[in-house]
Amino acid sequence: METRSALRTELDNFIASRNAVIDTMTREFRSGTSARALANSVTQAFSRDQVVQYLGAVALHDSARNALKRADLDAAVDTRVTGIDAPREARLNIAVDPAEAPDYAALPGRIRAALRDSHLTLALTHGFPAGENSRITDDFIDEVLLDGEPVRIVKATPAT
Repeated sequence: METRSALRTELDNFIASRNAVIDTMTREFRSGTSARALANSVTQAFSRDQVVQYLGAVALHDSARNALKRADLDAAVDTRVTGIDAPREARLNIAVDPAEAPDYAALPGRIRAALRDSHLTLALTHGFPAGENSRITDDFIDEVLLDGEPVRIVKATPAT
């Protein structure tokens, strides 16, 4: 019984320390330290690609959050980063009750317009079951968003 208790204590300490490293790395990135420098600093704990992808998601999250705030949509939308473990995505979902928002159906368009100014757009989350015959269009993604599901925040690709 003592071994299980000691193991649980050490595991709790390990997870707390890991989370503290991630939180510190995120703060340093937001303060201006480059992703490459941070990735090199934490190579004993995380791979370079893992850190760079995670911090890329943090950057997308922060840009989207600022854009939504400027458009006065920050109270209607939640944004978050999934974490340093895969899939390392910045996500967004509508946070208001459809019954309390008379313009609920217009929210995806307003969100897209706000994100467009920051060269961001929306995509399905990795692994979203879209069905093999589904066409992934902006309208489809908007339906997913209106259904309460989270969607990914991604860099917009320029039209060619």
